[in-house]
Amino acid sequence: MTVSNISEFARLVTQFRQQRGLSQGQLAQASRLSRTYVYHLETGQRANPSPHVVESIARVLELPGEDQRRLYQAYTTLTGHLIDQEQIESTPLDLGELARLLVQKTSYPAHSLDRLWFLHSWNEAATVLFEVQGEISHRERVHLLEMVFDPRLRRHFHGWEHLARRLVNDFLYNTRTMTHLPEYKTLWKNLREYPEFRQLAAASYPHGKPAPSFVFHVQHSQLGRLALRTATTVFTGISTYSMVSYVPGDQQTLKIYQRCGW
Repeated sequence: MTVSNISEFARLVTQFRQQRGLSQGQLAQASRLSRTYVYHLETGQRANPSPHVVESIARVLELPGEDQRRLYQAYTTLTGHLIDQEQIESTPLDLGELARLLVQKTSYPAHSLDRLWFLHSWNEAATVLFEVQGEISHRERVHLLEMVFDPRLRRHFHGWEHLARRLVNDFLYNTRTMTHLPEYKTLWKNLREYPEFRQLAAASYPHGKPAPSFVFHVQHSQLGRLALRTATTVFTGISTYSMVSYVPGDQQTLKIYQRCGW
């Protein structure tokens, strides 16, 4: 098939994939397709993919609204099948804004994470609890593990090694399907600059889904020692963002929270 005969849909899949910095194999892995299938889509040899396939590709490529509409329209022109776009038009908030809203509306210390564990938004209670007001204001993107492994900040965590080991295991499990992404590779390179991270990651073998909640301890310079339990809120079937709240893990911490108005 000549280039001039390739459909607009096939050209857009190739264009958006390349803009995202993904190979055909990486797109295939992330969207749970075979590399041959993606190759056939982009060369026009697959001229009638299902709406589910197209929606999966759009989700993996994280297409903004206009690009998503272009891809869906090209798909309809190619196949005659419609993809319901009312859902796109009727969504007033993207997931990032929704995650930010949830974080700001809870009285408990909370922050949101994107799927690679970059800290997306904090409420004031969380910055006070972890004493990171300056850290948040001076860095554009903060990663949860970079913060935990930062020698200047880890003194806040009582029993640091146990907490770090748990978080590394959880991170490896939660990102196991994203190791092909360019941003994951950059993040991994940055994390490996911390010697303790290299050691724990080399010894970590996540065998199953981690327990959804656990308790750890923080040593606060003014509030004293606090026992914190994690509470994670996720959107069912969507891993783009999650919200982590820190609730009291014992009676003493509950009293401290009440004094702080959390």
